[in-house]
Amino acid sequence: MENKNNKNIYLATVGLLVVIAFVLLSGAFKYDSSPIASSTPIAESPTKPDINQVKPEFPGQTLPLSNAPKDLAWDFFQKYLAYNKNHNLEGVKSVVYKVAPVCDDPKTLIDCEARMGSAYSYGSALIKEDFVNVWEDGKQIILATDYKIQQDETAIGRNRAIIYFIKDEAGNLKLLSFSPRKGAFTSKGTASEEELNARIILYTEDKDEDGLEDYIEECIPTEIKDTCVPTDPKLRDTDGDGLWDGIEALMQ
Repeated sequence: MENKNNKNIYLATVGLLVVIAFVLLSGAFKYDSSPIASSTPIAESPTKPDINQVKPEFPGQTLPLSNAPKDLAWDFFQKYLAYNKNHNLEGVKSVVYKVAPVCDDPKTLIDCEARMGSAYSYGSALIKEDFVNVWEDGKQIILATDYKIQQDETAIGRNRAIIYFIKDEAGNLKLLSFSPRKGAFTSKGTASEEELNARIILYTEDKDEDGLEDYIEECIPTEIKDTCVPTDPKLRDTDGDGLWDGIEALMQ
């Protein structure tokens, strides 16, 4: 009798172990949903790239992406140059404050295209890093390089590259004007080096950084005395309308 009871206990124990094994195996198969009949090897997951190494491409936008006034203005200037390069007059009109009169008349289209070619030639030679002076507010931006002295045996000059932009009420830019070499030169004659340096500084100094030389603001040149309206060379916005004197002079 005792042997029979031991046998029953043994069989019950074996049965319980089988049930436990079945439950455990069922749980394993429940969470393993990957296909096992495919003959195609599963590729290893590629290494995730460092996000700092990703370089997205945005046409017309230089990297790194930036909302800094200089970067925005420079990218806008590059768009203007591209339109000129392709002789896209409608494109030029869309980004400038006002086109030159020669580009307003269909009869002078050839002259207009020549002007666009010159604008691209001069503008594309400018280098962004050279424009170390950035003057900006809600109505305008001016990018300017430092002045450079150029001279030969007979003359000496002082000039800089400068680009003028205005903003509309929504803050959108329009290119007003640019010059690759804005400044003045004078003949050396018998003047001393000290006298020559003082003279070219007088002709080119812009103390209030409004894009207009103090010499012009004070209406000193004889050739403009009859038509010149003097402005304050120590005040960017003489009439207080929000537009700097150099910007306003170009608009008029």
